[in-house]
Amino acid sequence: MFCQKTRNIGTSRRKIDEIVRKNIKGILPTKNQNAFYLVIFPKISHLYQNRMKTISGYSKLSKDQKLQWLAEQLPESPNLVAELKSFWHKDEKVQQQFDEFSENTLTNFYFPFGIVPNVLLNGKMYAVPMAIEESSVVAAAAQSAKFWSERGGFHAEILGTEKIGQVHFIWEGDYHKLYAVFDELKEVLLDSTALLTKNMVGRGGGITDIELVDMTSVEPYYYQLKARFETCDSMGANFINSCLEAFGRTLVQWI
Repeated sequence: MFCQKTRNIGTSRRKIDEIVRKNIKGILPTKNQNAFYLVIFPKISHLYQNRMKTISGYSKLSKDQKLQWLAEQLPESPNLVAELKSFWHKDEKVQQQFDEFSENTLTNFYFPFGIVPNVLLNGKMYAVPMAIEESSVVAAAAQSAKFWSERGGFHAEILGTEKIGQVHFIWEGDYHKLYAVFDELKEVLLDSTALLTKNMVGRGGGITDIELVDMTSVEPYYYQLKARFETCDSMGANFINSCLEAFGRTLVQWI
């Protein structure tokens, strides 16, 4: 048995109650009349968890075909397609941009867009946008911004944009040999990421250093490649991870 929260979407409450009386041990009441908890025997669990069919090649379907497939899996929601389409942008070119942001896109997910005024940062006043459904968060931020704007505001400075990434590996060979050839290995590692770093280098960033760290005091044969990255005005997470993955492949081949 398991406990599951179920919503009444298109299926009559009377029909669900009939299923409940025949197949479940009990109902756990909730304050929300549109939702209730069922303790369901395994024999009817497919009604809620296994009713959808497995599909191959979903990403290759057109957008309308994807919507149609979903509608066929949820016959109790006859207005599903129309409801999802109601959130499409009226400009087809703009909607296409939204569709291309991700994979298997069906519609757009709207969030309230508001601002927090009176944000005094480094002597300049800003209105900060916030896309969030929690009104209390916006209200608290606005109240705090107003409070501190009358007391000098906020002050911030960039201390640095360099970030560190690591590749951990096991080397059971001669310790001195590894260090003796590291300068050569370093050049090979930089060459292996040249295509990945090209754009970042053009912006004034890239890989600034790679060092070999002896971690054998922690674990036998344990070493670390410690790389430093200048990511300029970007966070650089994907850039750094891509470089580290390339380091790992190159390290395995080279050693």
